Amino acid sequence: MMLTPTEYMALMRLIGSERESEGSSLADRDAPVTSPVKKRSRSARQADKMLSKAFKIANARYRLKSGALRKGRTQADIARLAHKLRKKM
Repeated sequence: MMLTPTEYMALMRLIGSERESEGSSLADRDAPVTSPVKKRSRSARQADKMLSKAFKIANARYRLKSGALRKGRTQADIARLAHKLRKKM
């Protein structure tokens, strides 16, 4: 018994779809199990808030009205000042 070209193409599509579904089910089985995200501690969140405020102050101090850095200052200077200010808070 010979298959017609239409029947052959239908059979090949069926085989291909079965392979895809089989492969996807194997991929699901091998997926790594991720642990739930751990909540950040209250002290860590508070430290982030203080550092954020310190960066706002440091940026205001070391930048011009246009937003450009003052002459001789770098972003590293801003970060150093922000960490210094946070320690004092």
